Amino acid sequence: MNNQSKQLYEKLLDKLRKRYGARYNDIAFQLDKNQGLEFVENIQQRSDFLMQINMPQVYQTENRKLYGATEKAPTGRKQAGRNRATLTHDQHGYKLVETDSGVIVPWELFDTFALYPNLFEQIYEGYVRDQIALDMLQIGWHGQSIAPDTEKADLSDVNKGWLKLLSEQRPANFLTDGDKKSGQIKIFGDDADYADLDALALDLKQGLDARHRNRNDLVFMVGSELLTKEKKLIIENVQDKPRERTALAAHSLLVNFGGMTSLTPPNFPAKGAAVTTLNNLSIYSQLQSWRYSLTDDEEIKAVVNSCYRYEGYVVEDLGLMTAIDHSKVVLG
Repeated sequence: MNNQSKQLYEKLLDKLRKRYGARYNDIAFQLDKNQGLEFVENIQQRSDFLMQINMPQVYQTENRKLYGATEKAPTGRKQAGRNRATLTHDQHGYKLVETDSGVIVPWELFDTFALYPNLFEQIYEGYVRDQIALDMLQIGWHGQSIAPDTEKADLSDVNKGWLKLLSEQRPANFLTDGDKKSGQIKIFGDDADYADLDALALDLKQGLDARHRNRNDLVFMVGSELLTKEKKLIIENVQDKPRERTALAAHSLLVNFGGMTSLTPPNFPAKGAAVTTLNNLSIYSQLQSWRYSLTDDEEIKAVVNSCYRYEGYVVEDLGLMTAIDHSKVVLG
């Protein structure tokens, strides 16, 4: 780390001490309630997708969901009294586990950030938050288990993500086999379970609880490999048409499937597909479990930024989500 980098590092560390009310020589900080809320908001702002889902903070590491399913309708009338219904969230609960994000920034990269002193803090803190936000989404889509010591490069053993929770808590809504009962889900081509993504989207939509099927906020989340294949087939089918019409058709068909807006969230499985609403997905963290540290580590020649908290994933209403097992998908 060069002299300018060292000065900017010390300036940032001093600013963190003042921000978190720490002593002059502290390099690790425990965040209080308001500081934790601000930190989560700063991470959330690094991703458009995270901005659209729920990221609440809670007191307990295990409890009932905050926004879970409300199965009963509270509206009506009774001649002998008031019409009321207790809205209970009984579809499982949430469980938070120890989660630690340690971002190593080699001195060489840190020195590069320091070339822009007026923007240094913005660049550096943005870089760290981007890594944490991307990891959150990686776990959300690929998380399969909770290991005492994590080893998987794809982060699948850090926590159980939304797709895994759906498969465990509402297996009927997580398709692992197609209509042909072949042990796989074939999309496109001859003898396919789904001729195209429109058919897949409609089938997933029909798998939702009946009270959710006509919502206008449903989204069809689809993987990049499926979209690429669909686009290729569209272009092949309209080769004899003017290029402008081809482009228009491809754009129109790739934006909407089954009457729903489509999107591909960051780190979503390439062959995956799911239907839900964005506010049906949540990442909970525990209030005042957030700890943050900044260290200049001579041994590894890098600045280490660590972010520790208790965290967990939640599908709020299991009847409001359907998905396919991307590991079973075969493209025709």
